[in-house]
Amino acid sequence: MDTCREYSTFYINYLNKRWDNISPMEYGLVLVAIAFIGWVLMRNGTRKI
Repeated sequence: MDTCREYSTFYINYLNKRWDNISPMEYGLVLVAIAFIGWVLMRNGTRKI
């Protein structure tokens, strides 16, 4: 269990540092990815079974 906690702490810290130093281009890519995922989820959610 300690190993899992150490890995999660490491990756959380890494992603926080990465987010704090994100460039405008990378921020734009994040927004485009979120928009695409939302579009796919909304498109698949309108199908009737």
